[in-house]
Amino acid sequence: MRIDSYAHGNRWRQIHPGSKGLLVLFSLIAALLSRHPAIPLLIALIMSGLILLGAGIPWRGYLRLLALPLAFLLWSCLLLLVTFSPIGLNRSELPLVQLVLSRSLGALCTLLFFALTTPLSEIAGLLRTIGVPRLFVELMVIAYRQIFILLDAFSQIRTAQEARLGYRSFKVSWRSAAELAGNILIKTVVRARHNHQALLARGYDQELRFLSPQRHLSRWHLFGAATLGSFFILLAWQVQP
Repeated sequence: MRIDSYAHGNRWRQIHPGSKGLLVLFSLIAALLSRHPAIPLLIALIMSGLILLGAGIPWRGYLRLLALPLAFLLWSCLLLLVTFSPIGLNRSELPLVQLVLSRSLGALCTLLFFALTTPLSEIAGLLRTIGVPRLFVELMVIAYRQIFILLDAFSQIRTAQEARLGYRSFKVSWRSAAELAGNILIKTVVRARHNHQALLARGYDQELRFLSPQRHLSRWHLFGAATLGSFFILLAWQVQP
């Protein structure tokens, strides 16, 4: 998966996840508490700059990852403007929609920064260190791994269908898409069961353990993260709509 490869191969891979986590926490608070759309947009811009220029993530890959959730946000905000009595756009809701969209975009870029610069094993280790319940962390890891299983099953079935000309016409494409959806469900359940059996064969005792490398928690990195995050929160507090 592209996110996983970026997380293991970026320039900020060696930075302690605690420093990045502190910046992410402060930035999320600032983005979600902002009362002016400009502040979350500034957070999104700075976070994107840190991803592209700081961590060295390719801009094409970053835009691909950003495109789908951004399209969902735009569509959701458009629906907030729609009124059904009569059907049309309610322009009085435009300021609220702008604030919701900017907050969501700021939070999205912030979370992408964490996901693209920090491997999942280190995120899980950080969450355990700060006292997040073990069950929550394990469910997060299992759900993340399940995405890989789903994508792998989709790729295999889709490739097999294309090799048999399963998308040669509109009618055949619809039938192939329906078969793809059904087969993915079955294949994912079977693969998930196999993964559980593999865990049991390796001595699984109701707790997932992660090997996280020891990182040096730099005071300068911590200070920089706290300073930038505090700056975001200060702006969110001071700038009025």
